[in-house]
Amino acid sequence: MGSLKVLAVVAAISSVSFAVNPISEAFDSLGLTSFASAAAALNDSSEGQALLSMVLSGGNYSILAPNNDAFSDASALTSDSTLLLDTLAYHILRGSFSSSNSSSLNLTSATSPNHTIGRSMLNDSTYVTLEGNASQVVAWTTENGAITFLNQPSNVSVVNSTRINGTGLAVYVLSGILSIPPSMSLLLTNSTNTTSIAGLLNSTMIPSANGTNDTIGNILDAQRGITLFAPSNSAFSAVSSTLPVLEGNLTAFTTVLQNHIINGSTLYSSEIVNGSSMTSAAGEPLTFSTNSSGTYVTSGSTTAKIISTDMLCMNGVVHVIDNVFLNTDSDMSAASSAYNYATSEATKLVSETGVISATATGASGSSTSSSSSSNGSKNGAAALSASAHYMTLLAAVVSFVVIGSVLA
Repeated sequence: MGSLKVLAVVAAISSVSFAVNPISEAFDSLGLTSFASAAAALNDSSEGQALLSMVLSGGNYSILAPNNDAFSDASALTSDSTLLLDTLAYHILRGSFSSSNSSSLNLTSATSPNHTIGRSMLNDSTYVTLEGNASQVVAWTTENGAITFLNQPSNVSVVNSTRINGTGLAVYVLSGILSIPPSMSLLLTNSTNTTSIAGLLNSTMIPSANGTNDTIGNILDAQRGITLFAPSNSAFSAVSSTLPVLEGNLTAFTTVLQNHIINGSTLYSSEIVNGSSMTSAAGEPLTFSTNSSGTYVTSGSTTAKIISTDMLCMNGVVHVIDNVFLNTDSDMSAASSAYNYATSEATKLVSETGVISATATGASGSSTSSSSSSNGSKNGAAALSASAHYMTLLAAVVSFVVIGSVLA
């Protein structure tokens, strides 16, 4: 089906008066016939029709449209209607990301090592379990003069763009199809710098909250809204002489692990501000600092450099750090307060548009705000207790797996 017919059908479904010719001309001029055909397939489901209707409702949306070459080997995608819908939803960003108001535009992008984060239309719980039922995000950066997308198995970059006159739509042509972020456990497995922690999470069976055995990875994957500061393989090796001191002290191990996690909040690198702080799952401050050499996070007396940021997963984000926080301090009242505050703030993420930043989300001030919300709901406290239960079980095997692998 030609792009003119496709968009005519879309406009009819949306029940919105639309100038079809400019839209058709824009897609034709960019050679996006395969993308237009894929979009036409969305008409076969009510969910697809709803997505198309929303995009053509008159608001500002940014469409990341893979070119024809990208679809040349995508038969598995185009033959699965549900996966196709979710994948296309992941290619539509809420809001404007243009650095220009003219007809020719450029995608707003930070320069590496900094990243730009935007929220997509993908919110199918099969693939996304972020806090507040928020939609999944897309991350990209400018490197060597090209805008490239992060967390992709192969390079995907912006090759062309146009603004569709008379609409709120901007189209950015991509060299490939974006992959939807995987589970946290699979993400860690596929990263060469986190294989130690991935092996622990994905192979160790422990009792879950309902009494059945499950892997630690699966249990953590089930949580909503997690920021994990994951020590690299070399970071674990560097503290091999210190870890045995904590062996057998289950409380200390639990606290150390909790001080690597922000519970109930997904904190992207674009939300980290110099001098800001967040509250860990153990209730201790995680303080951030930046300088010309990079971004650092401090817990207790230990500071680690963030060496890899914005590794996206279905229920949060992972930042790889070059040290282990051997912080055994905890304040569970502060942890509960922070979790409850994060849960209440998460409802705002559903309507989030444009570039995600500390200013837009208020993330940099959340630790201060949470401290004033100490009388949190029972639901928040219950969720935190469950998380603490999982972390306690996790601590029981860390001394064996981590220390054992170091000594082996």
